[in-house]
Amino acid sequence: MNTLRVLEGRERYELIHLIAEGGMGTVFKARKIGVAGFEKVVAIKMMRNKFSDSEAYVRNFISEAKLVANLIHENIVQIYHLDRFNDVYYFVIEYVDGVSLYEFIDFHAKLKKRTPLDLAIFIAARVARGLAYAHSRRGPDGKPLGIVHCDVCPHNILINTEGVPKITDFGIARITSKSAAERHVSGKLAFMAPEQARLEEVDFRADLYALGIVLFYMVSGKMARDVTLPPNEQLALARENRIDWTLLPEELPEEVADMLRRMLATDPGERYSDTALLARDLEYFIYKDGYGPTIVTLADYMRRLMPGRFGIEPAGPETIGDSDRTVVITPQ
Repeated sequence: MNTLRVLEGRERYELIHLIAEGGMGTVFKARKIGVAGFEKVVAIKMMRNKFSDSEAYVRNFISEAKLVANLIHENIVQIYHLDRFNDVYYFVIEYVDGVSLYEFIDFHAKLKKRTPLDLAIFIAARVARGLAYAHSRRGPDGKPLGIVHCDVCPHNILINTEGVPKITDFGIARITSKSAAERHVSGKLAFMAPEQARLEEVDFRADLYALGIVLFYMVSGKMARDVTLPPNEQLALARENRIDWTLLPEELPEEVADMLRRMLATDPGERYSDTALLARDLEYFIYKDGYGPTIVTLADYMRRLMPGRFGIEPAGPETIGDSDRTVVITPQ
């Protein structure tokens, strides 16, 4: 039985099944077991063993946990605990029972449909509120931390069964005070702001740009740039801010098109001066005539749209790697 050291009394974690697996880390659905039959479903993000000797990767992994630990907002996935076993770090995070925004958009594409405009704006507004919270955080000295997510994209936006959008994976988030020597191109090229692609200093407005590409994707069902090109050509498009505006639906309201043009401006100075202002404009569009979409509206829509996918749990513990048993993380 595989074990990891847990420092929280007699608690233990049972890894139920693999959620996602990337090049440098894995995420598992897990069950936290406490005293007197206490249980809580969580997720565990774990470093791959082969990166445990990489000082830079370990530093980034720990930085993500520390950075997000104090970001407590309904639209941000919460981190609960950081620990390590045999020099392999892992952290325990909020488990989001639902789908990623990428799955949500892709499901529409397979049905040859587009995301309903009011729901697309609602999702973008909720993400903007989460980002506004992160962007506005201050340190113990009262000075702004200058947090920038740097990887806002549909894969990093989750929607739970209650219809609440949540931002996740602050793995490459940065503080804007980083020196030029510490900057490197990281993130999804398809959603990257021009200044980020050019290795220039970035601030919260890079996240506004990325959210603009996400909103473009939702309302059009198409990517704003050609994602079939080789990475170097996609990087060039990002640096030049090439946007195919002809892909937007002709019936798209001008107010929404105006917001997109502002979010996707080449010059960061022409974008929104505050993330909360963007959230307000998005919310005004969907609520200005009275009642608009809520998390209940979104949850009900997803259940109707994806009855065979939404809210269905695996029948039991799934195989993790080459193992045919549930892995348990226990104190030693």
